[in-house]
Amino acid sequence: MIDEEKHKKKFDRIGKRWRQSIDKVKEYEIIEDEEEDYGEFIPSIPYGIDYRGYEEAEKLKHRLLKKYKGKKLEDVIEGKKLKTPKGVCYHIECQDKINLKVINPKHARKKILSDLKLICGIREETERIMKKEGHKTIYDLTEHPRFGSDAKRFVEIIDKCDTCQIIDWVGHRFSKSHPLILYSSGLHNKEDFIIFDIESMGLFTRPIILFGVAQISGNHILINQYLLRDIKEEPAALTGFLSHIDEDSVFITFNGRTFDVPYIRERLTYYRMKGDLEKPHFDILHFSKRAWRGCVPNCRLNTLEKYLLGIERKDDVPSALVPDFYETYMRSKNIGPLIPIIEHNKQDLVTLANIFSKLHEEWG
Repeated sequence: MIDEEKHKKKFDRIGKRWRQSIDKVKEYEIIEDEEEDYGEFIPSIPYGIDYRGYEEAEKLKHRLLKKYKGKKLEDVIEGKKLKTPKGVCYHIECQDKINLKVINPKHARKKILSDLKLICGIREETERIMKKEGHKTIYDLTEHPRFGSDAKRFVEIIDKCDTCQIIDWVGHRFSKSHPLILYSSGLHNKEDFIIFDIESMGLFTRPIILFGVAQISGNHILINQYLLRDIKEEPAALTGFLSHIDEDSVFITFNGRTFDVPYIRERLTYYRMKGDLEKPHFDILHFSKRAWRGCVPNCRLNTLEKYLLGIERKDDVPSALVPDFYETYMRSKNIGPLIPIIEHNKQDLVTLANIFSKLHEEWG
């Protein structure tokens, strides 16, 4: 009990120091302005957006401002106020049909255990000799005088379905994008997958304005989105996001190891909130690069969506312009610029699930 209290005090001190350091540069501020005519001034174009794309986004924004002038969010996007111990935010729920294909657990186990190169000291030639001698799987090596010790340890990890250790083991022997790592996702129930994506006001230390979480139930994908109608609603949205995570959760993201998870962790620290983000994590970006690099112009999610799924979005807001659209919403109090942000996030979640499924088809 004493140790827990010390840990809590230490965590609070870390969070307090971090928050103080950020607050020195003013955490975030929107200057409210009812004026919708921004004159001839054109702000700098974010990196990754060409001028034509920027122009199209500006036209879209002004169409939305005109279309939704005077309308309320709840009249356009069906949702409800979510009350949490950390305040309120806007909660949006929807579902769609999906045929998510993942590798069968027995097949996943067999595929992983059949690669003898996972054992230290075994390369391709040694593996060929071992299999010729009758050692078809790592399980067959458990009594081997040289490789038995490592083989036993790996079999124990597989039997415990310790996916984090499987990912680390395979990543150490091969790479973090190796198909065997993807196979290990098949050891889990589909219902344990937490597919998520965030929309933020920029890079780290700026608020996350929208959390999108998708989960699988039968042949449906259930989507929950937690939107900030005001910057002050971020703690409540964080709470809504965390409510989907339990001890069996498995993360599915696109560049989430580098961006989403560290970002969420930083925001939790800022508010001195706790959340368990140490979960088995399958970052689809790395697998996609391995599977389709050279077959598509690049491995951005919308590019993969276009070439692999045949989907080309209309009236979409590029991720780099999400902050600009949200700031326009905050200044004008017009919900128009929010609409494509919400739709963009929802489509990202559906596409992420379908790309995950596509990888299993490709490699499984």
